Amino acid sequence: MTRSGWPAPVGIYTPSGRMAELPVIVEERPRGIGARAHAWFRGRRFLLAACLALAEVIAYLVLRPGAVLSVVAAALVMAVALGLALRRRPGALRDLLLVLGLAQTFVVVVPVVIGLSLAIGVLLALVILIALVVVAVRVRV
Repeated sequence: MTRSGWPAPVGIYTPSGRMAELPVIVEERPRGIGARAHAWFRGRRFLLAACLALAEVIAYLVLRPGAVLSVVAAALVMAVALGLALRRRPGALRDLLLVLGLAQTFVVVVPVVIGLSLAIGVLLALVILIALVVVAVRVRV
């Protein structure tokens, strides 16, 4: 705060203590179809990946392919898409490959996490059952 009660101006000060004027930055709209597509994909990568993953989950529920086969296929598509995306220069094709790879990552991670949580739940249930049996045997004896 200054002595007048107004907040101090924020900016860049020169060595003499005077405030330097900051340049005005205007972001230009991308020119060309490829540059506009790149900007559009870049701003919507996760949304598009989530929508594609949701569509794949719905197709999985309707068509009922084998769970292991579908996770392996999604992992292969994920590896190929991300591998190709890392070798491409920035642009619409790279963004499209990243969206495809991210969607497959969602499709691969969700069954793995659910499977791990089910396995942990089953193990926990077995431990509780064993503990109950041990307590029942001890109380009975």
